Amino acid sequence: MAEDLLIAWISGDAVRVNQELERSISVPVEACDAGEEERRRLIKVVAGRMRNCPDLMESHSQSAELKLCVCLLGRLVSPWPNRQMLAAD
Repeated sequence: MAEDLLIAWISGDAVRVNQELERSISVPVEACDAGEEERRRLIKVVAGRMRNCPDLMESHSQSAELKLCVCLLGRLVSPWPNRQMLAAD
């Protein structure tokens, strides 16, 4: 879900972005485990904030809120390795 929304935003396709925003906002939060439930809650909040950004589709937006939303989506798509993995390197 986060990846689909991020890809749609990067593509600049406003129709697709709006579809992914609505899909992300309407997804049920209840999940199999607490981690997935938290992830879905975060995606819903991020999608809601993005939907309310007036300059959502402007490629050079200076909106700090939009930058944070995109950063959070990126983090959900590709989480940082945990400390144990870093220590192994």
